Amino acid sequence: MWSAKCLIPAKDGMLVASLAKKHHVALFGYPLSCQEKNRTCYILSTGYMVGEPANKKSFLSDLKKDKRTIKVDMTNEHFGFWLLKQHQSTKMFYDPLIIYVKPFYISPTGDQILELASWDKEKLMNIVRMIQTALYGGKLLSITQKKINHITIMTTFPELTEKQKHAFDLAVEHGYYGYPRKISMQKLAKIMKTSYATYEFHLRNAEKKLMPYLHSTVN
Repeated sequence: MWSAKCLIPAKDGMLVASLAKKHHVALFGYPLSCQEKNRTCYILSTGYMVGEPANKKSFLSDLKKDKRTIKVDMTNEHFGFWLLKQHQSTKMFYDPLIIYVKPFYISPTGDQILELASWDKEKLMNIVRMIQTALYGGKLLSITQKKINHITIMTTFPELTEKQKHAFDLAVEHGYYGYPRKISMQKLAKIMKTSYATYEFHLRNAEKKLMPYLHSTVN
């Protein structure tokens, strides 16, 4: 099977990515279904948000207001489902012979990472070529022929306690995982209004749960 990893930079016309950039949230998402009607694609996806509570709230508010949004249903403050209207050209991403090996990732800068696979290399390359057009402005990061031993879907995302989620969200929001690192753990503890030891305890436990999942997602 052929597997391709692609980067799509932030674009104003891309609803979820542009809102992620505007409100500085990150998303892990997975497409569930696609239906085409009157030259419009209706895309149902599920996703997990990472970010400050206020940022996630404002992201959802703008998402619900947009005319391309049909339905948003949040199970809790960070996980939910959305049904969006998309241009007909997006149906190529939902070809039955295309597999999402891992959830797509949208960073707080609006950049997207997709990893797709198919037995049909030409179908995969058609998507890559579309991603590389001026409309998307993306690039191919890698393409390899390999056996797919597993896929990662949203139901495998680990559960965190509220304090673990808060600690991890703050770290992502303020660039703790950036290079170079933009903030220290001591400063993050002050933002969370807790001691350094307590913050470190919650963040490390969150990382312990998340890292096996994130490792499988980015590799």
